[in-house]
Amino acid sequence: METEEADEVRELLRYEEDTAGGLMTTEYVTVLPGMNAAQTIEHLRKVGEDAELVYYVYVTDPEDHLVGVFSLSDLIVAQPETPIAEFMHKRIVSVELDTEQDEIAQIVAKYNLIAVPVVDAENKMHGIVTADDALDKILPTAWKKRLPHFFGAHE
Repeated sequence: METEEADEVRELLRYEEDTAGGLMTTEYVTVLPGMNAAQTIEHLRKVGEDAELVYYVYVTDPEDHLVGVFSLSDLIVAQPETPIAEFMHKRIVSVELDTEQDEIAQIVAKYNLIAVPVVDAENKMHGIVTADDALDKILPTAWKKRLPHFFGAHE
């Protein structure tokens, strides 16, 4: 295991399994607020393969404080030279490291999110919890088996 991966595993093991810190992945995409749409697309080409989920792009300052978020659809419709600060969403739904799984699931459902960022008390970003991880223990097993049928995936 690489040193960086080992550090990430140690970080995740510090948190209770059913909290945001225990559920989160540290593989997500961030950009700086001074970038434009074209620079962001180029950045995604370089780092996107390593991310757990690239649907949302998180905007952080140089100290990793979460300052905005936007979706890939926001990025695609932006003109290449448009600064991301002009189309990023500044009102961000996030959870803290110790937020319980059932509360995360409620937030994901309420705001129809695919993932929710995990921050500390100073709003520094630590990871994301994907909707499937948030809902995993909440949904009854029978419902999980039916979910593929709701989305058109038939056996």
